[in-house]
Amino acid sequence: MILDKNAFGVRGFFAERAFKATFRREGQEATRDLVRSGFVGRDISVYIHFPFCTGLCPACPYVRYIQKPSLMESYCNSLIEEVGMYGRLLKDLELRITDIHVGGGTPSLPDPVFYKRVLEALGEWFDLCKGLSFGIEANPEDLTEDKVFKLREAGVNELSIGVQSFFRENLRTLGRRHSVEDSIDAIENVEKTGFENVNLDMMYMIPRQTVERWVEDLELAAEYKPSQITTYPLLIVPYRPMYSLMRRGRVPEQPSMREFKQMYYSAVDRLDDHGYKPVRYYSFSRSPWEYSTVEREMVGPLLAFGAGAMGFPGRCEYVNTCSVREYVKSIARGMLPIAGIRPVSKEERGIRWIAERLSALKLEFEDFEREFGEKFREFTRRTGFSRALTMQRLMGHLKFYEDRIELTRKGLFGRNLSGWHFVLSVPCRIVEEYLRTPWPREVTVP
Repeated sequence: MILDKNAFGVRGFFAERAFKATFRREGQEATRDLVRSGFVGRDISVYIHFPFCTGLCPACPYVRYIQKPSLMESYCNSLIEEVGMYGRLLKDLELRITDIHVGGGTPSLPDPVFYKRVLEALGEWFDLCKGLSFGIEANPEDLTEDKVFKLREAGVNELSIGVQSFFRENLRTLGRRHSVEDSIDAIENVEKTGFENVNLDMMYMIPRQTVERWVEDLELAAEYKPSQITTYPLLIVPYRPMYSLMRRGRVPEQPSMREFKQMYYSAVDRLDDHGYKPVRYYSFSRSPWEYSTVEREMVGPLLAFGAGAMGFPGRCEYVNTCSVREYVKSIARGMLPIAGIRPVSKEERGIRWIAERLSALKLEFEDFEREFGEKFREFTRRTGFSRALTMQRLMGHLKFYEDRIELTRKGLFGRNLSGWHFVLSVPCRIVEEYLRTPWPREVTVP
C-alpha cells in the first residue's frame, strides 16, 4: 500500500466531495481589508514557518529548502519585518497572543537569537499572554546542550523533538540525517537543561516496519518519560521523491491498511500502559498539557508568518507564497506575501470547530453555543451536518450524551483516517499548487 490520498477508499471519495475551497489572489488593499476584518476574537495563536533544512527528506510534504546562509539571513530579517507589517495593520484590534508554534523545515537550525528577535517583534506590536507557550520543532542533531540552553534563554519553553524512530533502518528509509544516538543525546540534553514541556514525534507506516517493531519504538519513547508522544503515519504525496520511488519499486510500499489499524491501536494501548492518555487522536500526554501545535488552525484566530504559512483569522483563510525568494521580494516592496485568500462563512467555521473538537475526543454543546451564539443541535440541523454526525453514531464512532459528544474507541481510528485524509487532500494540495507557481490567480482544493 502507498498511503497517499487515494488509499482511503469510499471514505476519501465522499470526503473530497463534501468540502471545496477556492483561494484567489486579490489586490493588496482588498487583501488587507479581508485580513483586518477577519478576526473573530482577541486571543490569537501564531504560526511561524522556518523552511530551511541541511538536507531534504524524500517524503516531507511541507515547504522546505536547502540551507543557504545569505538567503536564510534575508528570510529571517523579512520575517521580522512581516511581523511589523501585520502589527501596523492590526494595531487597533488589541490582539493578544496565547501561543506560538514554529514549524518547518528545521526550526532548530537558526541561532536561537532569531527567536529572541521574533518574540521582541511580536511583543512590540501585540499583547503577549502571561504564561505564553512558545514551541518549536527540533531535529535531534541540533539539540546540543549549549543550543538547548540558548533556546531557553531566547524564550522558547516547549520543544517537539523529531525522533521518528529508534531504529537505524527506519531512519535510513526516511532519509533522516540524525542517528539513534543523536536522539538519545538530544532527549538527555533537554532534560538536563530543565525543559518541562517536551514532545517526541514518532512515525509509523514506514516501509518494512512491522507492528512489533513499532511497539518497540513506542516502548523506547515512553522509557524517556517525555510530557507527550505524538504519532504520525508516513504520508506520501506525488510532488516528493518518495512517491515515485515507491511506484517504481525502488522503495518497498508501506504496511497494509490492516497493519495501519493494528499499529494505531497498539499505540493507544501500549502508551496507556505507560500512563499516556490520548489528548487528540494522534497525540498522547501524561498530563492535561498539550504541546502547542497549531491548535487554532482549524477554528482560528491564527496569524501566520513566513513562506508557505497558512493563516486563519476566523472569517478568512490565507496562504503565503511558498517561494522563499518571492516572499523576501514581497516584504522588501512593503507588500503582504499572501498568494491566496478566501472568505470563510460562519457555517464552515462551525463545522471546522466541531471537527477540531472531535479530534480532541470530546465536544461540549455549551462551548459551541458560547463560541457561535447558536444552539448546537439547531446549527447541525440547519447546516445538514447532523446527518454526518448521525451516521458516525450509527457506525459506533460517536457516543451522544445530554450535553456532549464523545469519540468512542472505535471512532479513534475512524477519526485518524479522516484526519490524515484531510491533511493529504487540503493542506498538502495547497502546498503542491503554490510550489508549482508562486502567485497563481486561483487555486481550488481538493
